[in-house]
Amino acid sequence: MGIFLIGIILFFTGGIASSFFNENSKGKVFLFFAVLSQIFLLPDIFSVLFSGNQLESSLTFSEPIGISLLRLDPLAALFALIISLGSLLASIYSIGYMKMYYGERLSLSSYYFFLGLMTAAMLLVVIVQNAILFLIAWEIMSIASFFLVSFENKKENVRKAGIYYLTAMQIGAAFLIAAFSWASASTGSLDFNSFSSVLRQSSEISALLFILFFVGFGTKAGFIPMHTWLPKAHPAAPTGVSALMSGVMIKTGIYGILRILLLSGTPSFSLAYIVFTVGLLTGIIGIINAVSQKDIKKLLAYSSIENIGIIGMGIGLGMLGLAYNNSFLAALGFFGGMLHILNHFTFKSTLFYGAGVVYSQTHTRNIDKLGGLVKHLPKTSVMFLIASLAICGLPILNGFISEFAIYLGMAKSFSVKELPLTIFALLGIAGLALIGTMALLSFTKLFGIAFLGSSRSEFHNKPNENEKTLLLPMGILVVIMFVIGLSPWLGIILLKNVAKQFLPVNSFSQIESLIPLFNSISLGAGIFLIFIIILFALRTYLLKNRKVETFKTWDCGYQAESSRIQYTSSSYVQPFLNLVAELVPQKIKIEKEKVLFPKSASLESHTQDFSERFIIHPSLNYLNRFMNMFSWIQSGRMQQYIIYGLLFLIFLLIWIFGAK
Repeated sequence: MGIFLIGIILFFTGGIASSFFNENSKGKVFLFFAVLSQIFLLPDIFSVLFSGNQLESSLTFSEPIGISLLRLDPLAALFALIISLGSLLASIYSIGYMKMYYGERLSLSSYYFFLGLMTAAMLLVVIVQNAILFLIAWEIMSIASFFLVSFENKKENVRKAGIYYLTAMQIGAAFLIAAFSWASASTGSLDFNSFSSVLRQSSEISALLFILFFVGFGTKAGFIPMHTWLPKAHPAAPTGVSALMSGVMIKTGIYGILRILLLSGTPSFSLAYIVFTVGLLTGIIGIINAVSQKDIKKLLAYSSIENIGIIGMGIGLGMLGLAYNNSFLAALGFFGGMLHILNHFTFKSTLFYGAGVVYSQTHTRNIDKLGGLVKHLPKTSVMFLIASLAICGLPILNGFISEFAIYLGMAKSFSVKELPLTIFALLGIAGLALIGTMALLSFTKLFGIAFLGSSRSEFHNKPNENEKTLLLPMGILVVIMFVIGLSPWLGIILLKNVAKQFLPVNSFSQIESLIPLFNSISLGAGIFLIFIIILFALRTYLLKNRKVETFKTWDCGYQAESSRIQYTSSSYVQPFLNLVAELVPQKIKIEKEKVLFPKSASLESHTQDFSERFIIHPSLNYLNRFMNMFSWIQSGRMQQYIIYGLLFLIFLLIWIFGAK
């Protein structure tokens, strides 16, 4: 365990060491420490994942912390693997991406310092077993990521996004503080294991305690209605940070939920249905909002919310399996959810990295201003397309395997022959199918309009792919997508001991029995892909020595070719948005000359987040009205403020001496 801690320290040390070097060297120095840390982290991580054993160490502090246990068990090892690999890839990517900020009076030293601090804090979060130390690491992670989100703090929208993000994190932290305080007061201990005695009670108190934890961790993960910070923070942050936050950091919220679930034992029916329902609604609302977005990174942020919903459905399904004492259902749910945690890290990080390449070359994230990028960014386009297919859950890629396991779990629930479970399973199957369909709509829109067709804007410099450090992380992740997609048994072996922690003895063997089925599907998809490749190769060979002439296709009578006659991101999905207008309210702004025959006119539409409009904003308005009732306190007179301070001191003295 000491070696693992050295790896954590090295990440933090890299952030400090990089500040002593010039702009060109900071990223390379940080990368050196990131690579070095892998040497200390990965052996312990893989040892625990494949053996099922756990590593422990303890730290001794003065009261009230006392002795704090550090534990790397299979659950912690899974998340540590994602954190360490994600941070390594982000450090590679940052070398090339952060060049666009050279000479702009933005502190690259602070960027790498907080990147190292955030990574170290995330790793501590998954191994700490003491409530106070956990909350300290949790807050360090939130504050470090706040400074990374606010990196371009000269922009007003970035400052607002940073404050919004920090506020959301503190609200989530308040729920966690309340939950940990309650659990600690009930058990007289700060150690996580001691909380089991409270969480395993069959009472409303244990259910309420679990809900407090779920809300606190769910705010970080992005479950509705606590998800609204994601589409604000992710676009504001530098892309390397966006990928790390979406692919890695929000998973710490999932880790927290799983850790509490592990301490809770067999869940109640009501809690299992709540988690499953929240996951389902999160997935649907997330992808509905993604469909309507014009900003690439905002679309990807809402897509992350959707995938968190799918993970939540898997966890909820696993909980239902435990509640109904059906080990196969539980195994399918937990395996599908956990594999999707890993899968989402691969394809979402790739998509954000691809979006970063686009932004670094075009300086816009607006899909409607892009087009034809496949001609200039062919490698980025191919990898972005592969990640888009993976996130839509198409066979041969890893996204299909995890979603298929969740589908199988919901189908298996019919054998339990319980009416409530059957109803929820039917809703889940329909909901997951709807999510997949809308994901396909979102990413055909994104890829088709941004990368295909004709360019909609003239860029100062021709987009290029000269910076290889931007492509390498995407290439590594694409390889992982194919490996898991074509060899599902690798995912099963990797997650075997993680899922076993939540299941009855020998239950996971039922998942292992599905390996032939997964392999058959992957083999069939692989053969189909090879067939397509052979067809293209044959076509290329047959046309090699023939003269190929290109003719203009029939253009419906239009004589003047213009990029403006192409679909926009709004027009492409407008028929669908009309169907869900109540869930995705639109603001439409029309500008035209107020004459009989106007020469120009424009229409601009914006969508609003359902939760933000109907939950967040009304709540804030009520809070503002309540706080305005006490506005008389803020008189602006110094003498009055001094009196307030004296009265508060007198109150404290009376309270202290009265208690004695």
